[in-house]
Amino acid sequence: MKKAKTGDNKELESKVALFGKMPDMCLTCEKPFDKSDKEMALSWNVVVHGPEETVRLYCPDCWSVAKRITEKFKMHLEEKYGSAEE
Repeated sequence: MKKAKTGDNKELESKVALFGKMPDMCLTCEKPFDKSDKEMALSWNVVVHGPEETVRLYCPDCWSVAKRITEKFKMHLEEKYGSAEE
């Protein structure tokens, strides 16, 4: 049981450290982000990349645009090459 708690503590410490790396604005539009605003914390998207754990922050508007672009590109690839499930 003690080992499980140690693993949980390390995971929590890692996440807290990542919070410290979080930018103060949207990577795309540079809209400011208030880390103390609960609504912002629940609606903005955080992406952590690679072993360096680069933290990127996106506002809801930019995230929606990125999702639409990704879906369109996915549809284009499926039309061109077929579905990945095939």
